[in-house]
Amino acid sequence: MTFLLYALVFVAALTLLVRLAKFRVRSELSYARTFGLTALMVGLLMLVWWFLTRGGPETRLVHPIILPGPMEVLRSFPSLHFQQGLERCIFASWLRVTAGFLLAAVIAIPLGVYMATFRPIAAFFRPLSLAGAYVPIVVFIPLSMTWFGTEETQKIGFLFIACFVALLPLVIKDIADVPSAFLDVAVTKGASQWQLVRHVLFPVAKANIWDHLRGVYGVGWGWIIMAEVVAQPQYGLGKLIGVSDRRSLPGAIYAVIIVIVIIAIVCDQLWKLGGQLLFPYRKDD
Repeated sequence: MTFLLYALVFVAALTLLVRLAKFRVRSELSYARTFGLTALMVGLLMLVWWFLTRGGPETRLVHPIILPGPMEVLRSFPSLHFQQGLERCIFASWLRVTAGFLLAAVIAIPLGVYMATFRPIAAFFRPLSLAGAYVPIVVFIPLSMTWFGTEETQKIGFLFIACFVALLPLVIKDIADVPSAFLDVAVTKGASQWQLVRHVLFPVAKANIWDHLRGVYGVGWGWIIMAEVVAQPQYGLGKLIGVSDRRSLPGAIYAVIIVIVIIAIVCDQLWKLGGQLLFPYRKDD
């Protein structure tokens, strides 16, 4: 009930802010103001973080085991770098996320296109899409260990399953959302069934598919922890979290989390840049 009360207070305060500030619906915001507001949010979080963790272990508001201070997290980076191979762990995790994601994209995109286009294909693979939609991702951890063992194949296999399950329904929706008017015009011009797929459906939907690829790849950096923390490899960010947890080093755990967030943000911006280059006709978001 306490959490519910806090949630209601937050929503009420946010609603009051919107009404008092008289924000306009979907109004444009300059880059400077966008950056300033984002920086303000980060600054407020850092201030609250410092306030909750200031002082010694006996006097601070939150115990360091629960929430280490900013400086305690920063002091964890040298040991992660010199003693546990942080850079090699980052590279190993990046390879696993990218490999699993690429395998999922290679299968999910054409399968999603065909399921949204041809009803016999959709009917045949419907159990697969339904199982993926309702089975929790965490269930695939022990299953992937049974299928692929506990070595590198298991981690890539789990990430493939997780990304595939997330991407397939998004691709299906993107293709299904293509207006029928485009197909009707192409049919009147004499387009074949394959030409409708290749030259109408996929080209119209590919920008939205790119956006969903960008989102699923970012979420994959959250799943890498589940892939690595159970059957720990020699190198990997999930392995660093598991080791830090066993050694009761919360500062190192938060440091690895910060690294994952930074990597995800950088990759997301690269995906965004790629979208701007591939689809310059789209409005930048």
